[in-house]
Amino acid sequence: MGPDLGGDQHFRHGGPQPRRRQTGLLLSMLMLGGVAVLVVTVALALRESDSSAAAPEPGAGRAAPLGTPDDSTAGTPQSQAATRTVTADALYATGPQKTVGCQEPPVPLSKQANVKLYYSNVVACLSKAWAPKVQAAKDTFAAPRLVFWTGVTQTPCAAGSTVSFYCGTSETLYLKYTDDIKLWSRSPDAANRAFTRMWATYTAGHEYAHHVQQLTGILTAARQLQYDAPDQDARLELSRRLELQASCLSAVFAGANQSSYGITGLDLTIYQKYVQGQTGDENFRGGPRDHGARASHQYWTGRGFTTLDSVSCNTFTATAGKVS
Repeated sequence: MGPDLGGDQHFRHGGPQPRRRQTGLLLSMLMLGGVAVLVVTVALALRESDSSAAAPEPGAGRAAPLGTPDDSTAGTPQSQAATRTVTADALYATGPQKTVGCQEPPVPLSKQANVKLYYSNVVACLSKAWAPKVQAAKDTFAAPRLVFWTGVTQTPCAAGSTVSFYCGTSETLYLKYTDDIKLWSRSPDAANRAFTRMWATYTAGHEYAHHVQQLTGILTAARQLQYDAPDQDARLELSRRLELQASCLSAVFAGANQSSYGITGLDLTIYQKYVQGQTGDENFRGGPRDHGARASHQYWTGRGFTTLDSVSCNTFTATAGKVS
């Protein structure tokens, strides 16, 4: 889900990058220092119930152990089936993702029409990229619906969200376009604009990844495991596995289309150092550990961006330390 812009929080993001001068390296380093300060002081972690699905609310029960899909003795029958889905879904065997030649729209994220165009373009690219993978996993592909909103929005999943999110029940990406405008308007420098663009691209990819999880059954299965989990700690770990997988799958798309999209130079530095490296639960001191620590986020997004393969995003067979 997208960033929370409430209170006095500040964000640095991006838009079309200005042409760099010969002195661009020193200037970029100075601007990156400003981004670092802002990223540390803002909540970049993904919040809210952005991956809600038609599944029961977490409650009492016994959690099926992850990483043992063939263990027929552990948990309820529903837990056993759910464990098999999240750990051994056919999506993991579909191989590396190929580029779809996705190109970034050269528009400033300064007004509603441009933000809608930007996200619509990225989501269309995501559909081209993920449709063959979902179909190769023997699941039915359908593109998600898009809803652009501000203020308050009502969905079948939740009410009162403050940031962009995905609702599995309606298979819809709810994108709060005003957040991107605020981020874009913070500063006109190249680093801020690069951050805004890379964050918007990442947000679209993360929320779309929840849609892929929904289509393949991983999202609903994970919710079943949360329902059967014995305690809050176990439920939070399952949430982190789900969210870190979505971030990893977002990075798979970004890596596969890195060349055509132009994630190079300052954009690549911003993407790797701040989007990948500074997104984590630490940004919400006192909040629930439901999306993963910065180190875990950097690890999984790095795997996705480098390997381009969904199997590298199988967080559900990873050790607990990898999804902290």
